[in-house]
Amino acid sequence: MPVADRMRRLLLDTIASNINELTIGFDGTPSTNSDGAAGKPALTVAPTVKVIDDTTLLVEAFIPKDFEFTESIKEVFIQYRGTSSFTPVARHTVKPIIKTSRNELRIQVLIEVR
Repeated sequence: MPVADRMRRLLLDTIASNINELTIGFDGTPSTNSDGAAGKPALTVAPTVKVIDDTTLLVEAFIPKDFEFTESIKEVFIQYRGTSSFTPVARHTVKPIIKTSRNELRIQVLIEVR
C-alpha cells in the first residue's frame, strides 16, 4: 500500500528542515547510495532548501568569486550536521567544473522523495 500524501509531505518537510550543509569536493569516483561523506572536500556552505511540490526538494548553494580552486569540482555532498554527528542525505558526482576567481558557481540539486 502506498504512503498517504500527508505522510509523504511530512517526510519531505522533515528532510528539508534537516538539510544544513552542502559540500563541494574534488572526488570524481562514482557516487553510491552508501556514500557516507564527501571524498575530497573543498568547501562547505549552508544551502537554501525549498519544497517545490509534494515530492520534490530544491537544494541550492552559491559560491562567490572569492573562492578559487586548483582542482576541478567533481562532487556535491548534502548532509545534516548536528552538534556531535552528521547524517548523509545525498552525494552526487558531476562533470568537472573549473572554479576560478573570475566566475561564480550556483549549485542546484533536485531531490525527489517517493
